Amino acid sequence: MIQRMGVGYGRFAPQFLRDDGVRTATTNERAILSALRRGGPKTRAQLSRALDLTEQSITRLIEPLVRRGLVVEDRPVVSGRGKPGAPLRLDARAAHAVGVSVMTDAVAAAIMDLSGAVLARREIRLQDTAPPSAFRKILALAQALENEVGAAPERRLGFGVAVTGYFVGDGAQVNPPPGLDAWALSPLDRLLSDAFAGPVWIENDGAAAAIGEAMIGAGLRYDSLAYLYFSAGFGGGVILNGEPMRGVNGNAGEFGSILPSDWFQPNLTQLLRMIQEPGGGPATIAEMLAAFPSDSPAVARWVAAAVPSLNLVVSAISGVLDTQAIVLGGRLPAPLAETLASRLSFTNPERRGRRRPVPTIMASPIAGDVSAIGAAALPLRAAFF
Repeated sequence: MIQRMGVGYGRFAPQFLRDDGVRTATTNERAILSALRRGGPKTRAQLSRALDLTEQSITRLIEPLVRRGLVVEDRPVVSGRGKPGAPLRLDARAAHAVGVSVMTDAVAAAIMDLSGAVLARREIRLQDTAPPSAFRKILALAQALENEVGAAPERRLGFGVAVTGYFVGDGAQVNPPPGLDAWALSPLDRLLSDAFAGPVWIENDGAAAAIGEAMIGAGLRYDSLAYLYFSAGFGGGVILNGEPMRGVNGNAGEFGSILPSDWFQPNLTQLLRMIQEPGGGPATIAEMLAAFPSDSPAVARWVAAAVPSLNLVVSAISGVLDTQAIVLGGRLPAPLAETLASRLSFTNPERRGRRRPVPTIMASPIAGDVSAIGAAALPLRAAFF
């Protein structure tokens, strides 16, 4: 994944850095940290077998990780003959990252520790999207969550920020929907790193949500998935063999671009307008979702209009990416996601009595938008895994 950082590691507490004062982890150190994160505590012998390194090499690599507080050595566990091995594990509280998802009418934040556990998450309204005001509100939300879970600010690795829109220019500029005009085509990495006084990684909200889904949702079952992200706009992200697929410009997963301009765009802005058509109704997407009218005729009309567009999208994904699953998520209410999943189908003609294998279409098993969770993973992935 491309790292979009505003500042260097000079502002971090010393324990995050190697002795050279620059890097957080070497290739072999990353392999050890990743093995402990994925598989839980392991002895030196177990790490040696898993990583195809000698026990002497493992010991040499582990020592600085223990010294820097990233790995803890527990008491040996007797499990048979011979000298018992001491299990090694990540110190989950050694570092954490803040993930932020910026939407046209709301902002979500999440705190993730070194083990990948989500310590806290919250979504609030964002009435003023002008950068100075929005930046202050986002930082205050992050600090409130850190205080809530006792995460020390000096152990904050950085911020991952997911913004709705697509990348343009040098890759740090995003072209968002109209609701975020004030954020459009600005050097967000520099602006946000200055406002937050720390490193910042910028990602598209759909791609960040796909990373979150891969970590704690459908990705626990499927290594390769396409994630359809429904919000003010319609996009998504792609995970192949457990890794995010970003594309040359960071815009892989912009599934809305598959649809011709005169086709129905299956986003929540369209749904809000249809619900508002009789007059009145919720003023924003957040208000609509807070009291979602599942049995509204407008919702039924939106589903009927969305299905042909989404059939084209899922057929394209099946033919081009050949993933195991297609996950419907974002801010899409769970009942609506389940309805869509049951009605979508692929263009898949029969040949010699057989059809091409196609992905499973499913609603995300996670309640709520996971883009902030995926955003929180960005600094941790970049630094340690």
